[in-house]
Amino acid sequence: MSLDILDMQIIKCLTEDGRSTYRNMAEETGVSEATIKNRIDRLIETGVIKKFTVMLDYHHLGRAIKSFIGLKVQPAKIQEIVDHMKAHPDVHVLYRTSGDVDLLFEVIFEKMEDLNEFLETELALDGILGTVVTIVIGPYKRCPWTGL
Repeated sequence: MSLDILDMQIIKCLTEDGRSTYRNMAEETGVSEATIKNRIDRLIETGVIKKFTVMLDYHHLGRAIKSFIGLKVQPAKIQEIVDHMKAHPDVHVLYRTSGDVDLLFEVIFEKMEDLNEFLETELALDGILGTVVTIVIGPYKRCPWTGL
């Protein structure tokens, strides 16, 4: 499905405020509320919009230690390690990658001690050959979903 300018304007409105009304979006884009509703319905039906969700402010939750962790793993153990990491509540995203690491994931913790405990316990799995841990010091552009 190709998106036109109106679709992109609607997506921008929803990205900035997922609770924006059809009326507000219609006023901002210069079309009718019915057109906005029909377009959003089509974006949902075609899978362009997968779901509407909540963006948490992790700073307000007291969780401001963000880190990216790369793992070099034995190929035969990759699925076992992926399953283990996917089940951990502090792992927010997990990617299969090419290059120096095989897996890259993002974790968010309250304290540096929590990150250290995670590194010492959760990364002691059989099949992990190496790790690269990068702690985020500060943002130049914040993640639109986590605010970090």
